[in-house]
Amino acid sequence: MSPSSQTGLLATPCVPCREHHLKCDRDTPRCGRCIRAGRECKLSFKFKSSIGTKFGKDQRWLRPPRRLIYVDETRYLMAGNSPEDTPQPEFHVDDTYRNGPEPVSPRNSIPLSSDVPRSPRSDHLPAEIVSRQHTQGGDILYSRPESLVVNTRPHPQTASHRHDSSPERLQTLRPSQQDLNLHASPHENASTLQFYDAAALPLKDRTEAILFRHYIQKIAVCLDCCDPLQHFELTVPERASTCHTLLNAILAIAARHLSHTTDFDQLASNRYHDECLKYLIPMMNHSSAVADENIFAATIILRMLEEMDGSLTGQDNYSHLLGIHAFVNARDQYMVPGSLSAAAFWVGLRQEIYVAILTQQRVKLHLDDSIVDRSLEPAEDYTWSNRAIILLADILNSCFGNNPLTTRRWTALNDAAESWTRARPPSFNPFFYREATGSGAFPEIWHGSSCHILGIQHHLLAQLFLVQFDPSIPRVGPNRRTAMQKMTQRIEALMRELCGLGISNQWTPPAMFTACIGIAMFGDHFGERSDQEALAAFLKKTETAHARPTAAIQQQLMKAWGWDE
Repeated sequence: MSPSSQTGLLATPCVPCREHHLKCDRDTPRCGRCIRAGRECKLSFKFKSSIGTKFGKDQRWLRPPRRLIYVDETRYLMAGNSPEDTPQPEFHVDDTYRNGPEPVSPRNSIPLSSDVPRSPRSDHLPAEIVSRQHTQGGDILYSRPESLVVNTRPHPQTASHRHDSSPERLQTLRPSQQDLNLHASPHENASTLQFYDAAALPLKDRTEAILFRHYIQKIAVCLDCCDPLQHFELTVPERASTCHTLLNAILAIAARHLSHTTDFDQLASNRYHDECLKYLIPMMNHSSAVADENIFAATIILRMLEEMDGSLTGQDNYSHLLGIHAFVNARDQYMVPGSLSAAAFWVGLRQEIYVAILTQQRVKLHLDDSIVDRSLEPAEDYTWSNRAIILLADILNSCFGNNPLTTRRWTALNDAAESWTRARPPSFNPFFYREATGSGAFPEIWHGSSCHILGIQHHLLAQLFLVQFDPSIPRVGPNRRTAMQKMTQRIEALMRELCGLGISNQWTPPAMFTACIGIAMFGDHFGERSDQEALAAFLKKTETAHARPTAAIQQQLMKAWGWDE
């Protein structure tokens, strides 16, 4: 029996699943994917064949033209551009093709954009074969069943960058002007200017190689906490070989991290950052840029650089965060689970959540993407961590929304938080736990996976905001004092666990930074001097060891604690 004839199943996939190119379980009245994503499930139209239909003798039929035009979009799809923005090469097809396609001469072949990595053995292969080779690298997926031959011979290559003879000055990686001229044309999309003609790896400059290695070993782990495929450690460095914006972003953040934690040149990061902006800003003016996951990943990396500069100092201008908004709010059709875009989405969501907490505003990212899962169904641990992150975002939107948080909404969110705790896998339990001793303010909580730590910490932040915004706390009256005392005790207990996770698992730096977000919001609840000193020491350690400035928060808390008096 075919699936479409099974009782209780739709005959065709629902509209949202078809629009997002996802496999639909066709369950009724709502499919499983729509339930997990929390969106409306619309029935799709079932096409019925006209085979066997009889037409009248006076039926009028359209005559197809003898000369057809085939528009090839290969170079634009592979570069992540919109073929509608620029003229496309055309093939004219007439009756001579009915007996089989004629071979295409090199003079009429379509040159693929040189910004796409090539295999030296892919010259004069059918377009369908070439497309398969490039999709293995994580590029945009497409199929081209036509057997037209495509010329993939590269343009004459030139040096992609030069190195300064002075050993003290770092040379930013950028294409030479001749390289840009090879790409540029009156109709060329600006996003194609981000690629090297020749691979930038291996690097020739040893200092730049040190920065590249530092990113892989120290920075990427902060971005891949909830990504089982480790895209920022494995995929991004590989893509950086041909994408100069991505490579300069890597070198910029590595140089900034080293300048905060060592005596590395403090101006080196600015040079790489400026080189990124030189090409990133023009590309953001094109709608096709949101289809480029390499630029999306570069924006995520540069946003992390912004966090290092002023995320906790009150001087953050959030410029790259606005770029993340543009990508996330327009990429639902490109967001495929397991892709670099999906990995960048989850990192960008965490970055947006931190800003929403510090500024006490709603999360401004679109939270109904196809990869968002709010269910409690069995899944891998990384999915459970991301569910906790989404729950925190939902709670922040309710706490900082335009309308007051109602008791009904608060109860629903609190039930969701409790359900996550009950349903999460046993692997989220620590393999070592010890209560805080007399000399320590925080418990020891040891975990073996960063995804467990980040998931639990975001869930703790969600509980902290639920406690703080509990609408059942009386605003006035004799019971208010008792309710406020219970709230403070609960907040202190959650904060001790949040900081304990950070201080006990310093091998994953995001654990420390996430705890600092909680300290910034709820540290003023601690009244004991010993606890206050422990929180202040936590903030200082995060700044010195992990390049996250916390001086402004320390000063604000000291003032709230009355240390200046």
